[in-house]
Amino acid sequence: MFQDRTIVITGSARGIGKVTAKNFLNKEATVIVSDLDPIQVEKTVHELLRIGKGKVFGKLCDVRDKAQVKELAEFAFQTTGRLDVWINNAGIIKDDLLLRMSEEKWNEVFDVNLRGAFFGTQAAAKYMIKQEYGRIINIGSVSGFYGNGGQANYSAAKAGLMTLTKSSARELASRNVTVNCVASGFIDNDFAANVPKEARQKILDTIPLKIDRNPEEAVSSAIHFFASEEADWITGATLRVDGGMMIGF
Repeated sequence: MFQDRTIVITGSARGIGKVTAKNFLNKEATVIVSDLDPIQVEKTVHELLRIGKGKVFGKLCDVRDKAQVKELAEFAFQTTGRLDVWINNAGIIKDDLLLRMSEEKWNEVFDVNLRGAFFGTQAAAKYMIKQEYGRIINIGSVSGFYGNGGQANYSAAKAGLMTLTKSSARELASRNVTVNCVASGFIDNDFAANVPKEARQKILDTIPLKIDRNPEEAVSSAIHFFASEEADWITGATLRVDGGMMIGF
């Protein structure tokens, strides 16, 4: 299904991005791993090469820098001659209570989680419009639905990402480019390392589905769906992948 597809994943040296890169390689796609840390990017690329399927390349990129994002898209196209799937996955958290939150923390989170996705969507769309095919997938969060306490910056950025998804989808639909969003639930990985153990357990207790499933794999499956031909008539949608955590929102 993805043998002739080129897939760019920002923030993919670890976490959801890395799992997603691995799954696309197993489908024999060409994957561009992108992240900030050169050591981690190199380590991840070497690890993924051992899969022995598809092709994988590494490219450093700070999504806060429009020029670097444009270079990433150009690298993908020049390397393979195509740019089929772009996944805006890079994200950070800088949590604090509203009254204590600094302007710096607010701006840092918006620059990566929303501004970076805006740059990525622009850069990818340039190539996808010309080839009249493309899939842009934004990685959101259920925090964008309900506004998590202590995460005014993150929740607002992820809510904005869902609206960016809708606006982009409307503008690009005529050129057979879809834009969708996967809203991830709580994932107990290094991204949530600063969440206290007691608070982490309270969050996990709110998830109705108790099946033994790696949440990163579940999110990756949703990304895979939006990138596939099965989703060719779906655009502007946000799919919650949260084990039922946000039922009713």
